[in-house]
Amino acid sequence: MIVSFRDYELVPRYDNVPWNELRIYESATSTGPWNLIDTQAISPLAADPADPEPIFFTTDNATRAIGDGWYRVDLADDIGNVVQTEPIFNALPVEIMATLDDVNAHLDGEVIEATADNTDLIQVSVARIIRGYLSRTVDQTTLMSWQTPDTTPDTIREVASMLIAAQLYFAQSARTSLLIDDTNFAQRLYDQAMALLNGIIAGDIAIVGGPGNGTPVADPVLGLTDLDYNPVDDTDRAFTLGMQL
Repeated sequence: MIVSFRDYELVPRYDNVPWNELRIYESATSTGPWNLIDTQAISPLAADPADPEPIFFTTDNATRAIGDGWYRVDLADDIGNVVQTEPIFNALPVEIMATLDDVNAHLDGEVIEATADNTDLIQVSVARIIRGYLSRTVDQTTLMSWQTPDTTPDTIREVASMLIAAQLYFAQSARTSLLIDDTNFAQRLYDQAMALLNGIIAGDIAIVGGPGNGTPVADPVLGLTDLDYNPVDDTDRAFTLGMQL
């Protein structure tokens, strides 16, 4: 099976020694275990190792289907240095917690449009952020079930789409301007998304519109659950997401 890596960013280095080898690993998950499937020479070498141009390369040694595989590329040089880069999910398009249509609902579709090419890494990053942010509010089994937009609740899809659109808009703006005002559109989208996440944690906003609405989990250090952090009424009962008030 063929897997291609487009506009792959090499890690800059400042000793004037270029990376000259790619080591491509494959796994079923983003955390491994990893299996080395290919080794390739980098050609041409970066003219300036401190500011390398993105590269394009392909391996036909992949064994996992699209949407069911992670790839990690290690960079090596002639003097024994090796650096691991962030794992990449193999899917065209990458749609984890939000579809491209969900993301484009926040963009104009002309100047900036979300595509498989410009959002694949952002999708992975946003999924990690949301799972980490809600890790003490929603149980891990439920969090990990949000693998596709169809299995992600509508509330979370909206948060994910806003965060993806915000990062994409910011990245595009940064290409044309050295100074970006704090009140720019990307920041406003980000603030709205984070307000939704904080509302979920506070119990003010319900996770609705899909499977996995979340259940309280115990704090592994303090032994407390979600209920201990929610407001309480005069009968000492915690407000929960499903409580009729």
